[in-house]
Amino acid sequence: MVNNLKPECSFASWYPQFRKDSLNATIFNIPEEVLTYLEHDAFILPVEATNSALQNTEWLDGSPIEDEQHSLDFQPTFPEFSKRIQDTIDEYNAVFIKSNWSSPLDATWVAPTKTLKCKTLEEVYLLLKSSDRIAKDLSNVKCYSNCENSLTPCLVIKKWQDINPCTEFRCFVVDNELIVEFCIGISQRDISQYYTYNDSEKYNIQTDIKSLFMERIKGRFPLNHYSFDVIRFKKEKVKIVDFGPLDESATKGTLFTYDELQNQIKHTPEFRFIGEEVGIQPKASNHFCIPQEINDFFNSNESSTLLDIIQREVENQQKDSESDT
Repeated sequence: MVNNLKPECSFASWYPQFRKDSLNATIFNIPEEVLTYLEHDAFILPVEATNSALQNTEWLDGSPIEDEQHSLDFQPTFPEFSKRIQDTIDEYNAVFIKSNWSSPLDATWVAPTKTLKCKTLEEVYLLLKSSDRIAKDLSNVKCYSNCENSLTPCLVIKKWQDINPCTEFRCFVVDNELIVEFCIGISQRDISQYYTYNDSEKYNIQTDIKSLFMERIKGRFPLNHYSFDVIRFKKEKVKIVDFGPLDESATKGTLFTYDELQNQIKHTPEFRFIGEEVGIQPKASNHFCIPQEINDFFNSNESSTLLDIIQREVENQQKDSESDT
């Protein structure tokens, strides 16, 4: 195995088989020219994204648009790929994006809403271009190019839904079994909060997730050791969000440790949740924030915006290009 992100857990690999039990999604293969753009260090938005912004007189963060940026000769353009994204945004109104394995959670600092909710093409490209998690995914896809389980880099777009975090759960499977002498763990997904819902619904939560696993997942997913995330919208309505490897470096154990999952024997699924205010931990997403150098820049230039920085970088690169010429 060339890395810890298994090809079986790539969204496009498992989604067709589990479509009926998952949240609806649209999957696009990422063209080679877009991959080259995403891998390049220069932070320039494609023509289509900046053109959509020009419909207004301001960027999404309120800063004024400078026309010079949109006439640069080297500004990239991907009309077909961008149109497919825009058509999906128009259909869904607001979207959530991810690549083969990961969402751009580390790039929310660049988004105007500080979330993964995208309503414009500009926001989609900002997240894709700013995320190290996306960059790692695309790099890992290349590692499988010469393997039997070859992969294609993809962009996954889902309709945005406001999800109550108390309804999200991470489940761990060992030896393809949920019960009877094998270990299984079910944990609340957001371990930063205490939710009374989990205490009052704990039996139904266990029952519904167990039913989903036994009836729809067991024997169909190709790995014997893996994790899967679900959302329980209401009683007997549980949807699969994602699959992941049973690997601590790739999938967080939440309220379980990996020693517990791999070494302890349980006869019934164990559901862990925070049962009181004590023990609340920092919210994981809070660890993803604005890079230090940009934060320092803002502290010394209070009137500047993020897109001011991007604008200046584009102008500097244009000057360098003209100088080289």
